[in-house]
Amino acid sequence: MKIEPIYLPVANRDILRIDEALSDYPNKAARIFQEIDKKVTDLKDMPYMWPVYQARPEYRRMILEDHLLFYKVDEDDYKIRIHRILYAKMDIPEHLD
Repeated sequence: MKIEPIYLPVANRDILRIDEALSDYPNKAARIFQEIDKKVTDLKDMPYMWPVYQARPEYRRMILEDHLLFYKVDEDDYKIRIHRILYAKMDIPEHLD
């Protein structure tokens, strides 16, 4: 059985924030969203492909163009929970709390 990704509400807000921030750069926004879609789809078959985030080991960190996606794998209910999608230059630990 494949493990399914779920975007938590805060991750959905992150997506909206990225879309708004890049509203003057629609090609870049489209590129980032395509990359997110492809890499999250790949997680269905390989949920542990991205490394543990050392500052907060309960998360795994996926590297995107200039963003980082943080997720947790829950094997009990076959879900990958997407927690945050943050601009890489942000204070990451502050935004993961």
